[in-house]
Amino acid sequence: MLRQSAKSKLQKISPQPLLELAYDLRYFGLPEPFRTVRPHSLLSYINLFFLQELAQRLEREEIPGDFVECGVYRGGSAGVLGYEAKRSKFSRRLWLYDSFAGMPETVEKDDDSSRSLTGSYVGSEQQTRRIMHRLKVPEEQYTIVVGLFEDTFPAAERVEIALLHIDCDFYNPVKLSLEKFYEFVQPGGYVLLNDYGYFQGSRLATDEFISQLNHPVHLVQIDKEAYYFQKPKLNSENITP
Repeated sequence: MLRQSAKSKLQKISPQPLLELAYDLRYFGLPEPFRTVRPHSLLSYINLFFLQELAQRLEREEIPGDFVECGVYRGGSAGVLGYEAKRSKFSRRLWLYDSFAGMPETVEKDDDSSRSLTGSYVGSEQQTRRIMHRLKVPEEQYTIVVGLFEDTFPAAERVEIALLHIDCDFYNPVKLSLEKFYEFVQPGGYVLLNDYGYFQGSRLATDEFISQLNHPVHLVQIDKEAYYFQKPKLNSENITP
């Protein structure tokens, strides 16, 4: 029922701007920050580019707040967010949460294929810092919080959030991320769910959370794995992708 409810709210983005971007990349090469971050990210090109697009859209829509990423791995997508944070007129900070110890234990709501991944994809705090240095993101503009979410989230700083990027794959970490940070996402801010279309646990945790909200949510597909939605603006229920 939850899956069906979420599907009924699903919209697709127009592919034309992304096709034009793919053409530019083929003939002109990768611009920054993608030249630096691409070797250190598992995200698709389209997903990385759209992450930047959401950050820039927040500037155009004048939505204040920080960027929060739950699930950092080697710092690829964090580099995109840091690059945009340093260029923002809102003095945004970047908060990065990861154990850097590989994928966590699964629970019953995760599928069988997820269980075999526990301990894999070990991240790197050092590589994340190197990416930030190469992109000239000031150290005082980002904070890396190392540890399991259940250990670090209780002490997490309460900050206004413009963009919440969740890339932690399994049911429990996705659930914890939404429960901890969504209330601080500003009206008009964005939530990007990198694994909603791939991992069962991520999808179930998201659908359950959305079903309990007292406002409409329109999930929008980015690629075969990633989806996003915009938190409704004040006095507005109709948010266009």
